[in-house]
Amino acid sequence: MTEEEMIANGKALFTKCYGDVVPMPAKVEPKGYSGMSMKMFNDFWGDERLSFREKRMVVMGVLAGSGADPSLFAIHARSALQNGEMTAEELRAVVLMTLPYVGYPYASPAFLATEKLIAELGLG
Repeated sequence: MTEEEMIANGKALFTKCYGDVVPMPAKVEPKGYSGMSMKMFNDFWGDERLSFREKRMVVMGVLAGSGADPSLFAIHARSALQNGEMTAEELRAVVLMTLPYVGYPYASPAFLATEKLIAELGLG
């Protein structure tokens, strides 16, 4: 696969992953950050050994467990709900599953982001 094909496939996977939650970079430079990001989408989100839903759960677990900014978790949570990959209850279960492994200090921001999003979307 050429670099251009990897970037094009990465763009398609980026859109599939985020929908309208995260905008596509205005310009994708093959040797820049945006090109690297699209190639990453091609390589990792394009790997068919796990479903998109399974990959999403892995990413969300890593984000919750790493203490990353909860807005990153919320991006994936919103995308998962909008793409029909998870229900609100499944999203809650993902956060709950992280709790015994990462502890309250790391799981709590993901929990709060999840509950805020579910309320915002009226999925109570």
